[in-house]
Amino acid sequence: MQKLSNVFYLVLIITAALVLRWYFLGFPGFSFDLDQFIKWGNAIRNTGFWSVYSAQNVSIVDNYPPLIPIITAWWFSFSQQLFPMVDLKMAFKILQTIFELVLTAITAVYIYRTNIKYKGALLAVVIIQPAVAFVSSAWGQADVMFTLFLFLGFLVSQKNLPIATVLMYLAILAKPQAVLGVVIYFLFLIFAKGVKRFFYQALLFIGLFIATEVLFRIFGHISFFTLLVGAMGFYKNISLNAFNLWWLLHGAQSWNIQDTASTAGLTYKSLGLVLFAIFEIPAILYLIYKAKKLPEVLLVVAYSYLAFFIFPTEIHERYLFPAVVLFAIPAILNKGIFWVYLILTVTFLLNVFAVLQSVYLEFPFLQFNMLPFIWTQLVAAINVLVCVYLGIYLFYETLKTS
Repeated sequence: MQKLSNVFYLVLIITAALVLRWYFLGFPGFSFDLDQFIKWGNAIRNTGFWSVYSAQNVSIVDNYPPLIPIITAWWFSFSQQLFPMVDLKMAFKILQTIFELVLTAITAVYIYRTNIKYKGALLAVVIIQPAVAFVSSAWGQADVMFTLFLFLGFLVSQKNLPIATVLMYLAILAKPQAVLGVVIYFLFLIFAKGVKRFFYQALLFIGLFIATEVLFRIFGHISFFTLLVGAMGFYKNISLNAFNLWWLLHGAQSWNIQDTASTAGLTYKSLGLVLFAIFEIPAILYLIYKAKKLPEVLLVVAYSYLAFFIFPTEIHERYLFPAVVLFAIPAILNKGIFWVYLILTVTFLLNVFAVLQSVYLEFPFLQFNMLPFIWTQLVAAINVLVCVYLGIYLFYETLKTS
């Protein structure tokens, strides 16, 4: 009887998740972003990869790393053969939804195999996960693609390091924000797997990078390294609608403050990086002395992406995406981390919902600007407090271990 009840519960929450994503797919998303992805994919389909990623034409893809545009080009060709009536905006959102469902399914299976007492509640949040579904299915953003490669890399690292390293490299090819997770991966190799294994995987990663650089120089006559660097730091605002420390202090005026301006004797950008470095100290200590199993390692990764969202400048609202996704596995460690995961799911959903329907005015709900109101700064305060709490938690757990 209990087993039948569990099956019914799983069917119920899976159905709710699929219905929610179907509902979100019906929204128009943000046309500018979707049009960019469509432009990149079509350019590769029409003229070829090396024609687009060349010194003359790379501006077509706005110096974006190559993996998402090339997957998009392949998907458009495939989906139009199967579903010729589906427009490309919907096709791209479906692609992101597929990636997100794969990530959700793998995470849910991992959690299902555990024996934690609150497994049912955690599975419901992980599977339904409205914030992640909103970004992928309603908005049509591609953050899930690099996050999936990162997650798979850490998952596979428990048994097969070469494949894990290749997955980490694919994450870099998808989006530059993956760099933070990749750095933690190699630190994990040093502290948990030993210098010898770190050395071999570093050689493999460097070899992949050199091979990519050579291919881009021969066939595209451009530097792949320059391409990656050029994709970073385009905006100079202290916060790009991210409900973080700077939004807490300045609210919607964050858009009007350049991070080259000075505060407390430093530029906003420098101060943000200093704070980020300080809050990474407990994460590194935890990685050295405590983190050995996957939930503990992913706790470090998720916390690092949260700290990256909270303290540096030039942060978009969607940069909390990998933190929310990757906190799902660490949530099995204890109820405290589960509550962190639940809280960030809510604050992230509020952040992305407010931005999509306030700034882009394509979301058919309230149709007024929600961002100048005080509640957004209260949400930012919650995010900051959660980050501070986790920093203290990691430091305390490290002290207990060491």
